[in-house]
Amino acid sequence: MTDRSLGLTCSLIVTTSLAGYGQAWAAEAGVFDQHCYSDVPAAQPNPANLNQLPVEVNADRVEATQDGKAIYSGDVQIFQGIRTLSSRYTELDQSTHDLTASGNVFYQDGQVTLRTNEALHANLQTRDTRLDKAEYQLHGSPARGKAETIHLRNDERSIELEQAQFTTCPPGQEMWWLKASSVNVNQDEVFGEAWNASLWLYDVPVFYVPYMTFPVKDERKSGLLYPTFGFSSQDGIDLRTPYYWNIAPNYDMTLTPRYIEKRGNLMQNEFRYLPSAGHSGRLYTEYMGEDRKAEASGNDLGSRWLVYLDHTSKMMDDNLQVHAQGTRVDSNDYNYFNDLSPPIDNGVDNQLMQSLTAGYYQPMWNLSGEARDYQILLPDALEPHQMLPRLNFNAYQQTRWLDTAIHSELTRFDHSSTQRKAYTGTRFHVEPVVTLPMVKEPGYRLSSEFKLMYTHYQQEVPDDMDSYYIDRGFGQLADSANRTLPSVRLNGGLVFDRIGHWNKQLYTQTLEPEFQYQYVPYRNQDDIGLFDTTNLMPDYYSLFSDRRFAGLDRISDANKLSLGMTSRVFDNESVERLRLTLGQAYNFQTPEVTLLPNDEQLLNSRSLLTFEGDLHPTDEWFIKARTFYDTQQKKVSIANGAVEYRKQDFMSQLNYRYVREGNVIYDAPYEQTDMSQLGLLTQVPINKKWQAIAAYYYDTEQNRNIDRLLGLRYDSCCWSIDMVLERAYKPDNVTLTAEEETRFGLQFQMKGLGSVGSGTSYTLDTNLLPYTRPFNLND
Repeated sequence: MTDRSLGLTCSLIVTTSLAGYGQAWAAEAGVFDQHCYSDVPAAQPNPANLNQLPVEVNADRVEATQDGKAIYSGDVQIFQGIRTLSSRYTELDQSTHDLTASGNVFYQDGQVTLRTNEALHANLQTRDTRLDKAEYQLHGSPARGKAETIHLRNDERSIELEQAQFTTCPPGQEMWWLKASSVNVNQDEVFGEAWNASLWLYDVPVFYVPYMTFPVKDERKSGLLYPTFGFSSQDGIDLRTPYYWNIAPNYDMTLTPRYIEKRGNLMQNEFRYLPSAGHSGRLYTEYMGEDRKAEASGNDLGSRWLVYLDHTSKMMDDNLQVHAQGTRVDSNDYNYFNDLSPPIDNGVDNQLMQSLTAGYYQPMWNLSGEARDYQILLPDALEPHQMLPRLNFNAYQQTRWLDTAIHSELTRFDHSSTQRKAYTGTRFHVEPVVTLPMVKEPGYRLSSEFKLMYTHYQQEVPDDMDSYYIDRGFGQLADSANRTLPSVRLNGGLVFDRIGHWNKQLYTQTLEPEFQYQYVPYRNQDDIGLFDTTNLMPDYYSLFSDRRFAGLDRISDANKLSLGMTSRVFDNESVERLRLTLGQAYNFQTPEVTLLPNDEQLLNSRSLLTFEGDLHPTDEWFIKARTFYDTQQKKVSIANGAVEYRKQDFMSQLNYRYVREGNVIYDAPYEQTDMSQLGLLTQVPINKKWQAIAAYYYDTEQNRNIDRLLGLRYDSCCWSIDMVLERAYKPDNVTLTAEEETRFGLQFQMKGLGSVGSGTSYTLDTNLLPYTRPFNLND
């Protein structure tokens, strides 16, 4: 029998509020495996007009009493849009607007499913609802639970649960439960409250707290975060107990007391701020009053500290931009990053940079400035010059037949080293450029470029300059120096393509030759110091650069022709499967300019022969190789390559890298040797729940293992555990030696509640070397 006359619209409104409660408990659930959703209804949004939709009631029997009650019995089903309420017995009091449903009560909408064998009580006017001994299941999530009583007060927009339980484990696999004697959630508040909360692993309680709060909305709250711990053979136990302080919606801070067994106590502090739109930043600091291990080894460091700042401001529709970034430790604390592993980048080649940049950017011109300093974490290394500051002005003008530009720079270089007294100076550079695009059509291009480069140096050379610089040829620097150099370039290329067949599949192959001729006359520049200039990386793209050095202190003479060839193969779906490049530069006249005045002049009329290749023959295989070959000495200068196989969750990679002596680090404070390292990485899915990773790096030149990592992960629907063991060489920047260290990491995660643990993370990134995918096709 069907009855469409009852006004039950309001009685079904309030139960959907339970979805907000359940989602709050599951706020940290993360990504669950697809097989965990097999029995979970898909979530769907409730229509905005759901409460105004008509209500349809079906029942085996309908009875109306004289006292104004409507009684439905048998198979009772009530529908309103996507809402469904079913029971064995439903009674509606027309005078008090009370509704009672009992006997196999089932409720479902787009967000939640409720079940109880007891009763559901609701009032159509107050919209209050109470369920006894009810179970709930969120849609689109494994989160579910039960409670002795669920009371929803619609006028107060609150939910009260007595003897509540929550888990994300599938039925019959309940590894953990979170239980609370009382839970209160107000929909208008940011956080809910729970009393007498306890965490149970199977039938064993492992954690209790008399009172706790949890997020109802996507907002933050002050409080203790999960403690983390790790262990290493050199430092012992490493325990961190972070506290999160939600200062304001746009300000927060995380204070982390850290205990390192063999060293002492360290305080970490991260402050994040967003004062207004376009302005944001992060300030991170660390402080250790006393390092027992450092003192025991004879290093009189006293307190140890670190400061890191990263600030960005964008104003005037992003035309005006300011960026400040820098890291600093104590001046003699060369091993800070090796000993304490702060969660920030330690720069390149143990250089910590401090930089302040500002710029005003327009489509056809820009004006910018930067002040920059460095801290070197090697006691005997050459310290770079400071830029205090550098000012740049660039302008561009583009027409149909002619492109013009002007680049200019004014830089003040200082040097504050207390170990080596160095030269300083001011550099002014201006560079007008005219580019004539002679031909620019599909398949071929040709352009010419003309420059005039003028540079003026005003240098201060102390009488007692350190012998370090004199021995390298800087003893004859001029107080004032001028350099004017013209430059002419002619650049062009062609693109040929053809369609072929291979293995019954169409493919497209291209052949792309290119050339560049450049002429720059010779000027002796030995009377100019090196402020910010070094060698360029000799890769394929540097062959077609107009500079041999990175920086303005050396502009090399050139009378050379660069030739290159690129070939690509695309499959019938336009996926790039192969890319090969081969190139070399030919000097009609050997360049006379050298980086250091005492450097030997180049004798080879040819540059390094460069080869780079990327191959993606199938969806599973990736191959990359790169080689720079010295055709005069008939030796490889730099080479690296990797082969990777990847299918679903399985991955295996073999990689190798080689750098010949002298190409490792320029002017390093230690004796350099060839670097030859072999690596093997793999990720193996043992079954649906178990997975293993391994990484192994071996130095074939030193004949020793440099980094070994082994990890194991168990991942079920509602919990996971990661175990990682790593053994690597920990460097010492003072003694320039390395000592082997063992690290152990353990992380336990209850999905929906968060994780406990730290130490070495479950990742193929080892302590010394990151994992890199060996291809860049289709980027």
